Amino acid sequence: MTTRSIVLFVPFLGVFALVVALVEEWLALKLFRAWGGPTTPSAAIAVLTGIPRITGIAVMLILASGIYLAVQFGVLRSGWVAVSFTAMVLMGALGGGALRPLIRAVRANDGSGPAATAVRKQLFHPFLHVSFCTRISVALCVVYLMIAKPDLIESAGLAGSAIVVGVLSALATGRQPSALEAPQIAESRN
Repeated sequence: MTTRSIVLFVPFLGVFALVVALVEEWLALKLFRAWGGPTTPSAAIAVLTGIPRITGIAVMLILASGIYLAVQFGVLRSGWVAVSFTAMVLMGALGGGALRPLIRAVRANDGSGPAATAVRKQLFHPFLHVSFCTRISVALCVVYLMIAKPDLIESAGLAGSAIVVGVLSALATGRQPSALEAPQIAESRN
């Protein structure tokens, strides 16, 4: 196995770790939304609080190997590279902005009414769903940019389109409480 083979494999590991983080986020949100008791589910807390670490590892793997490969192949100044890096920063900002309030609410939850209400409020905040859908769309766009390597204008247009598709898909699927969750939310509002 050559160094080049390893370096070419590392971005795929990073993308895999990013997919794992997104799946874990989806799973944690499902577990929390099904939660009906006064204490938060410990499995969901463990999964949710581990997401930033996995995402950080994924980003480090993707960026370190991506920058190395871009320098090696002389494409560091290519438009698709700049747009891909910018899109990854956007994904981080969206993920942090959506998950940070939920993680804080979960850590502060002691089972009391106000704390549990804060967690439920964050669980059903529309930005959480919009952020998730947009990050998935942008991640797919970045993978496409890495494969197709379009120029700056086309890359920016694709990234902008991915953001629009992500937001529109979130609005179209509109995360509404299920029939089982709705009574719990109504109780927490009273």
